[in-house]
Amino acid sequence: MIQRLLPALLTPVLLWLAWPGIDFTPFLFVAFIPMLWLEHSLAGEKKAGRTWFLLSWLAFGLFNFLCTWWLINAHWSGVLMTTVINGGLMALVMAIFRFIKNKLGAQRGYVSLPFLWICLEMLHKNWDLSFPWLNLGNGFANRVEWIQWYEHVGAFGGTFWILVVNLLLFWGLQIFLKTKELKPLVWRSLTVIILFIILPASLSYIRYLNYEEKGEPANIVVVQPNIDTYTEKNMLTNTEQATKFMRLANLKLNDSVDFLIGPEDLLAEGTYQDQIKNSEAIAVIRSAINQYPGLNIIVGGTTLKYYSNAYESESARSFSKGDGYYDAYNSAILINSDEEVQLYHKSKLVAGVEMFPFASSLKPILGGLVESMGGATGGLAAQASRDVFVSTNKKFRAAPLICWESDFGEYVTGYVRNGANILTVITNDDWWGNTPGHVQHLQYSRLRAIENRRAVARSGNTGISCFINQRGDVIQPTTYKDEAVLKGSIHANNELTYYSRTGDFIGRVALFISGFMLLFAFVRGYLRKVNSQV
Repeated sequence: MIQRLLPALLTPVLLWLAWPGIDFTPFLFVAFIPMLWLEHSLAGEKKAGRTWFLLSWLAFGLFNFLCTWWLINAHWSGVLMTTVINGGLMALVMAIFRFIKNKLGAQRGYVSLPFLWICLEMLHKNWDLSFPWLNLGNGFANRVEWIQWYEHVGAFGGTFWILVVNLLLFWGLQIFLKTKELKPLVWRSLTVIILFIILPASLSYIRYLNYEEKGEPANIVVVQPNIDTYTEKNMLTNTEQATKFMRLANLKLNDSVDFLIGPEDLLAEGTYQDQIKNSEAIAVIRSAINQYPGLNIIVGGTTLKYYSNAYESESARSFSKGDGYYDAYNSAILINSDEEVQLYHKSKLVAGVEMFPFASSLKPILGGLVESMGGATGGLAAQASRDVFVSTNKKFRAAPLICWESDFGEYVTGYVRNGANILTVITNDDWWGNTPGHVQHLQYSRLRAIENRRAVARSGNTGISCFINQRGDVIQPTTYKDEAVLKGSIHANNELTYYSRTGDFIGRVALFISGFMLLFAFVRGYLRKVNSQV
């Protein structure tokens, strides 16, 4: 029993040690070997399939727990969902891999594993229970020198790299254990493995050293107001929060500044969209525009939209008292010399907190229960388009990424294809406290910078706020839980990378190959069964 449990415990520990925050990154290249060895050792045993699934669930459930335990600071259900559901989905991938291996042979089975895993990561970017946090390619977020080629393939390229190296090392280990000596075949195997590790990293490092920032500089001030989410934010009005924000901003503002960036949900009290330009808090912020007419200010806030009839919006909720309906949004707000403010509404919503998963399908069955369980914020509405904010001088187009929208690679390319030449990330990571969560969230923004060659200005309510250049370097990072104001210059690049143009093409290839191999496995299994009965 211990021989089976040990690999199932070793794989998640290696992945956890490799993950951003601890950063023993090379462990990613060996972390799956214990599980591959376990699967190999189960061959021929009775009920091996069930044993393999349960041990895989244990392994990857533990991986999820070790890397996301800090979600409990926001709500215990978060860590439970990642451990049980995401761990179970990863175990399902391993079970399908074993099924294909048994039906089509070991070679085809091992070939299928990277594509099957990428299919799960594709799912986690596109369904209502999205959770791309632990996509394997994210594991290199603190090793940007190794992954400059993400500008061509995105983070799925990192996932593919990790799994192929694990498979090659496992293959080489098997050859060595069979021969017990370093024969020519073993040397050739080692050469292939070393090249597959060293070559991508070396080419990336050369690209990293020689990359030059593209585009015109944009001067940006970033404010980290450090308003405690669990106490102070609930006690301060929008006007008081705006006043604190501007007090800090004025320490760095001058005529040369193009953008002033504040965090997500700075204006936490809901404001109706048709009244927002006349609100007292916006007037406080707009005072800087009177002094600096070329300034563009991006902050986050909760905005509301009223409807007299429910059919005007599928996501509309009824008032608890009185007539009418409304949508609530987690919004980014652009304030400049134009009379009207520009709005963008967060559209990658967190399941359970900001939206009820599969609400459109479940509402006919559960009725008002869906509305009453819409999340801690009551259930938010979203928008379909990836709008960008245009500066008054028309030179700069900012992608207003809100919170974990910055974790979705292909999603971010939508802003870039719509003209964004810089990325802004506004977030509030205080929900998780001083844990690895806020560090990991920052690191993932580095991947978006490389994928699109777009510099990032990041404002976190309590940190970490910073700038990130086009090759993924973090510049002027703040200390967590400090009031801070940064001033820096980032380049506004208008060129599209291959990944910006094509998105997750590796994911689409993986879906095709996985579907074909799974269908082939079912057909092969069926034909074998028919032939055995003849």
